[in-house]
Amino acid sequence: METTLDAGGTRPPPFPPARPSRTIPRKRLVAVAVACGVLVLITGMQTESMIISAVGATGHQLEWISDVVAAIAVTTLTYLFLDLRTTRAQLLDADRARIIQDGEFRLAAEIQRTLLPEIPPMTPGYRWAARMEAARQVGGDFYDFVTADDGAVLLILGDVSGKGVPAAMLQSSLSTLFRVHASMTTEPDTIAARMSEALLRQTGGRPYATAILARFDRFPRRVTYVNAGHPAGLVLRGTEILQLDAGGPPLGLLAGARYDRASLDLVSGDFGVLVTDGVTEALDLTPLSLGRALEEGPLQRPITPSEGCDYLLGLAAGSPGPPGAGAWSDDRTAIAFRVSEDRAE
Repeated sequence: METTLDAGGTRPPPFPPARPSRTIPRKRLVAVAVACGVLVLITGMQTESMIISAVGATGHQLEWISDVVAAIAVTTLTYLFLDLRTTRAQLLDADRARIIQDGEFRLAAEIQRTLLPEIPPMTPGYRWAARMEAARQVGGDFYDFVTADDGAVLLILGDVSGKGVPAAMLQSSLSTLFRVHASMTTEPDTIAARMSEALLRQTGGRPYATAILARFDRFPRRVTYVNAGHPAGLVLRGTEILQLDAGGPPLGLLAGARYDRASLDLVSGDFGVLVTDGVTEALDLTPLSLGRALEEGPLQRPITPSEGCDYLLGLAAGSPGPPGAGAWSDDRTAIAFRVSEDRAE
């Protein structure tokens, strides 16, 4: 194991020096306790004297006043003691509940991570990558890949409105709906319409989800997609930026929603990016300006889809967010693909 030396050539200590002890000496504790007792005694005597002077009490009344003052003091101290015990018990209960809740959230986050789908390995003609960062321990962004019988790849990238546990629960349901309907048809517009109808029945339009659903064909290489109220996907071809923005309303928002699919023929070297609004809004960029940011940055050289995803999420993580939005916190997801020369079966 390599060890670094400081400027003087000496080996630094393995641990920082221990802080001096702050233990208060016993004699000082006794002195403080005695001083507090004397202060209470003096205060009580002065209070009693003020009461006696105010009422002009007789000897019998003096005894009565002393008893009343003592009773009030005992009552006050008893109340304060019991209140302190109750408060401490409540704090302990709150700490236990928080520890349990944190454990449950960590477990939910771990389950959510393990449920993320595998990226299609070495799809002929395409290379893929995906990255997701939740704003909280669990999030509402999701993506999924399904490989059809003919080798085409069906993809969904979605963003459930809201954050936290409710959004995470709904995104799990949407992933299931996508897989169910993708097993019946490979047409993105049909899948989107069926998912929207099912989601509306479940939620009544609140919450809803934005999404891009796409089919990537191998021969010829083509993407057929539907954009359901989502930030436009981008295909960068040399200096040209093509937007994937045709479609319809968010999933589960409107009854009887219909979606217009669109297709784009792809050529070798095309670089595509799909992101959620946690990326575009954190950078205060439109999808088109996001494409220009990619052109001016890493795309000045050939990059892999993984590098593209890492670059976008790195930019978003270092951004303060849109002006006037305060502390910006939203789920961030990016999917990137590059069209390759590989046409092997």
